[in-house]
Amino acid sequence: MMDVLDFVTKNLNPAQKDAVETLEGPVLILAGAGSGKTRVLTHRMANMIGNGAAAPDEILMVTFTNKAAKEMEHRLYKILADLQVPLHSQLWVSTFHSFCVRVLRQHITLLDYKPFFGIYDSSDSLSQIKKVMTALNINDKIYPAKNFQGRISSAKMLGLTPEQFEKGNKRLMDQKTVDVYKAYEVEMKRANSLDFDDLLMKTLELFRMYPDILAQYQQKFRFIMVDEYQDTNHIQYLIVQMLAKAHRNLCVVGDEDQSIYSWRGADIKNILDFEKDFPEAKVVKLEENYRSSANIVNAATAVIKNNSQRKDKTLFTSNAEGDLIQVREERNEYDEAKFAAKTIQTMINEGEGSYNDYAIFYRTNAQSRVLEEQLRTMGIPYRLVGGVRFYERMEIKDIISYLKLSINPADDIAFKRVINVPARGIGKTTVEKIEELAHSKNMTLMEAAEKAVNERLFNAGTSGKIRRFLDLMVDLQGNANNFKLTDFYHIVLDRTEYLMSLKKDESPEAQARIENLEELDNAIAQFAKERGEESTLTSFLEEMALVNDVDSLDQNQNSVTMMTLHISKGLEFPYVFVVGLEENLFPSSRSAESDSEEDVEEERRLAYVGMTRARQKLWLTYAKMRRVWGQEQFNPPSRFLKEIPTQFVAFKSAAEAPRFVSRYGSSSSSSSDEYFPSAWSSGSSDRNKPRSGGDDFDTQDFPDYDDDSSSSKSSYSKGMRVRHPTFGVGTVYATEGAGDNLKVSVMFTDNTVKKFVAKYARLERV
Repeated sequence: MMDVLDFVTKNLNPAQKDAVETLEGPVLILAGAGSGKTRVLTHRMANMIGNGAAAPDEILMVTFTNKAAKEMEHRLYKILADLQVPLHSQLWVSTFHSFCVRVLRQHITLLDYKPFFGIYDSSDSLSQIKKVMTALNINDKIYPAKNFQGRISSAKMLGLTPEQFEKGNKRLMDQKTVDVYKAYEVEMKRANSLDFDDLLMKTLELFRMYPDILAQYQQKFRFIMVDEYQDTNHIQYLIVQMLAKAHRNLCVVGDEDQSIYSWRGADIKNILDFEKDFPEAKVVKLEENYRSSANIVNAATAVIKNNSQRKDKTLFTSNAEGDLIQVREERNEYDEAKFAAKTIQTMINEGEGSYNDYAIFYRTNAQSRVLEEQLRTMGIPYRLVGGVRFYERMEIKDIISYLKLSINPADDIAFKRVINVPARGIGKTTVEKIEELAHSKNMTLMEAAEKAVNERLFNAGTSGKIRRFLDLMVDLQGNANNFKLTDFYHIVLDRTEYLMSLKKDESPEAQARIENLEELDNAIAQFAKERGEESTLTSFLEEMALVNDVDSLDQNQNSVTMMTLHISKGLEFPYVFVVGLEENLFPSSRSAESDSEEDVEEERRLAYVGMTRARQKLWLTYAKMRRVWGQEQFNPPSRFLKEIPTQFVAFKSAAEAPRFVSRYGSSSSSSSDEYFPSAWSSGSSDRNKPRSGGDDFDTQDFPDYDDDSSSSKSSYSKGMRVRHPTFGVGTVYATEGAGDNLKVSVMFTDNTVKKFVAKYARLERV
C-alpha cells in the first residue's frame, strides 16, 4: 500500500499540508476565499482513515449545505479508492440538520414522540402558527403570522423554550408571542412533527436530558470537523461543544470575512473566540487564493481590511493580474440591467465562455425583475436561484402532504391541505367543525373526522364524503409499508385521482403542474437509484425537507445564473456582475442608518463574498436613479466602491452628466440637473468631504460638479438648508423650472437625493 501521508499531502502548499497533518487536539483553520478548504478537509479526513487514526464512522464532518456534503463525500470516496483503503462503515459527512435527524430517528421516542415524526418546512410551520392564532383570537392583519414565526425561530436558535421566556427572559419576547409559541409547541407535538429549528433544539434537549446518550456520541466520534464555522448559531455551537468536550479533537474551518448570516442567527463570535474556548488550539491560516485573478483578490482584500471584526490574515494569489474590475455607472436600474445583458451577449458572441459561466448577484430579490425582463428581451437563457422552490409549488406540496399523512396520520397541516384536494365536496365549514371537535377532545384531525362520521355529526352526504377520504387514507397507509417508494408514488397519484383531475383541466397551468409531478417522479427514481435499500418513504421525505436553494442548482444547465449575494456564498463563476452598489441598497438602508458598526461590517463582508466569487472578470454597477415604492431615489454610489484602490479599477459612466468641467477643460452640454457626482466620495468616514486624489479613482474618470450650476431664479438656491416633514433636514443642490413647475432636488443627511415639485413639497427653510 502506498504511503498515506505522502499521497494526501502532495500538491498542497505548506499551510494546507500543516492542516492536513495536524490531527490531534483543537485546530482552527482560517480559510480565506478560494484557498482550497474543501481540499484540506477531505485530505485531512482521508489522512485519519488511511493511517488508522480513526475508523470512517468515528469521524463527524459537518457542513452547511447538502451540496457541499455530497461534494466532500464524493471526493473522500475517490481519495480512499486511490489509496486502496477499503471502507467497512458509513461516513458521517452531513449538514447539521441531517446529522440531528439521524440522531433523532434513533432516540426521538425518549422525548415522547412517535418514531415516524414529520418535518415541517417554513410554509407548513406558518400554517400551524395561523391555526394557533385563530384559536387564540389573534388577528393576522394586526399581528402578522410571519412576525411570530420569525420570533419563535430566533428563540429556538438560542435554544430557549416558551417556559424559559416566562421565567426570566420576558424582555426578549412579549406575552402575546410567548402565548403563540406555547400553543404552537403543543400543536406541533400533537402533529408528531418538528420544524426546521426543532431538529437542532430537540437534539440539544436529548443530549441534556440523557447524558448517557451524549456519552455514546462523544465516544463514537473521536474526531469532529466543522466547515463554515463562522456561520454556526448558538445552538449549533452548543451541540459541537458538547460532542467535543471529552476528547477536544475538534477542527473548525471558516472565514470570519465571509460571515453573512447574522439575520438567521449565525454568531461571528463563535469563530473569533475559538481560542478562548480552546486556549491550546493550533491556528493554521490558508491565505493563498487559487480562484481569482490578482486584481480581484487585491481589490477584495482592500475592501475587507476596513472591517474591525476580523482575524489578522491577508489573502494573496500567485495567479496572473487579469483584467481590471469594471465599475459602471448607469442612469437607472433599466439601463443597468441592459448593460449587464448586452455585455453578456457581446462576450458570448466573441467566444468568451458559455451562458453558465456568467452570474448576476444582487442585494435583494426584488432587483431580479428588471434583470429578468432584459435577459428575456435579448433571448438570453437564465435561471433564478431562490425564487419559488420546486418543493414549495402547490402540486408538489399537495402530493407530499399525501405521502406525509400516509406515515404520520397525526399531521394535521397535511390533513387540512388534502382533505378536499382534488375537490371532493368537503367544504370549509365541515373542516372547521372537525377542527373544533379535535380541539375540544384533544385529538388529531384524522381522529376527529373518524369520530364525527361514527357519531353522525354531519348529514349523510357529508359523512359519506369524509368516510371515502378516511378509507382512502387507510388504504394509502397500508400501501406505504408494502410497496417500494417509486411504486407507492404512482399509487398515490392514482388512488387520490389527483393526476386525473389535472388531465381533465386542459389549461397551460395544469399542463405545467403535470410536468412538475413528472419531475418529482424523476427525483424519486434518482433517490431510489442513489440510496438503494435505504430509499424508504421516510428517508425521502427527510431528505426533501432538508433541501435548500443551492442544493437544487444545476451548474451544467447552460444559462446565466441569478441570485442574491447571500445565496452566492460557496459558489464561483468565471464572470460575475454585482449590481445595485448604491448607499441604502448595498449597504442596505437598515445597516447604513444603524448605530452599530457591526451591521455595516456584515454588509462589507457580503461585498467581499460577491467579489471573490469571480474567477476572471468582475463588473460592479450602480444606478444614479432607482425607483423604490414608485418614487425616484437618488442614492450615492456605495462606500464599498470607494474602498477599492484606484489601480484595480476601470470606471465608465453611461449616465448623462450635467454641466461639468473635466481636468482637460472639456465641458458637457447635458441639461440634466439630477447628477450629484461629489456623492462618489461618500465613504463611511468622510461622508460629506469633497473628493480628492489618494486612494480614490483617478479624477479624470469622474466629473466634478460645476459650482456655477445654480442658475434658477427662485426662492430656493443651491446650498440652502431646508426641512421636509417626512425626510428631515437636507441641502438644496439643484433646481429646475419656475413658478408652479419649479422642482427642487434636496440631498438629505443620509445622502439620499429626492426631487420635489416645490409647490406641494412643504419644504421650510432652516
